[in-house]
Amino acid sequence: MELFITFLAGISILVGAIVIKLSHNTEKIEHLSIAMALAALLTLMVVDLMPDVIESSESIGIILSIVFVAAGVGILKVLDLFVPDHEDNEKNHEQENTVHIGMISSLAVILHNIVEGMTVYSLSLASTRQGIIFAIGIALHNIPMGMLIESTMEKECKSKHIAVLSSVTLSTLVGGIIMQLVSGHLNETVVSILVCIALGMIIYIVFLELLPHVIKTKDVKLNIIGAAIGFALVFISSRIG
Repeated sequence: MELFITFLAGISILVGAIVIKLSHNTEKIEHLSIAMALAALLTLMVVDLMPDVIESSESIGIILSIVFVAAGVGILKVLDLFVPDHEDNEKNHEQENTVHIGMISSLAVILHNIVEGMTVYSLSLASTRQGIIFAIGIALHNIPMGMLIESTMEKECKSKHIAVLSSVTLSTLVGGIIMQLVSGHLNETVVSILVCIALGMIIYIVFLELLPHVIKTKDVKLNIIGAAIGFALVFISSRIG
């Protein structure tokens, strides 16, 4: 089940690629998906993960809990230094530069998604519902990156195009497989540490990636609709749980 949830988080890269193929208004879809991810991950963070981390601090200590949360923030910060900005502008759509951007983006996203896949698996191991919610948030967050990769690689030869897109899509699952291979060595303390790291990653994604994007988006109505849907996803999953 944990691997399946991890796989679903990564498949959203293909959703972004399909959006580029079929849609004439990719900007609104990107904004909507980011607003949904913001609300879903923020709700998960406040309602589920923070109480879990507080509980974990009783076994690993408050100081270590804070250290590992900070480590989660730091890990994504370092990885994101290598992920190009996916905002559309004249420079990043110059023909001679698009393939280069696509390849660099793909390599960075593969590494980024492997780490996130490990986090999705870890959360799913601790709580299936938390894993699913985090996977949904990551999936919505990854749609714009899939749009970037597809738009920059679509003029490449078909075999390279498919290879790059497949590698990026499956990279999250690879992270899950890595965690499954070491899961036999995971005890309660290690799981608590992983949950703290996951909280740090979500804090980074919410406040340093998603929130600034939503604030810059002038379509307030779209933001409200996206946030409402994201919150509803978490609320419905909590009722099912």
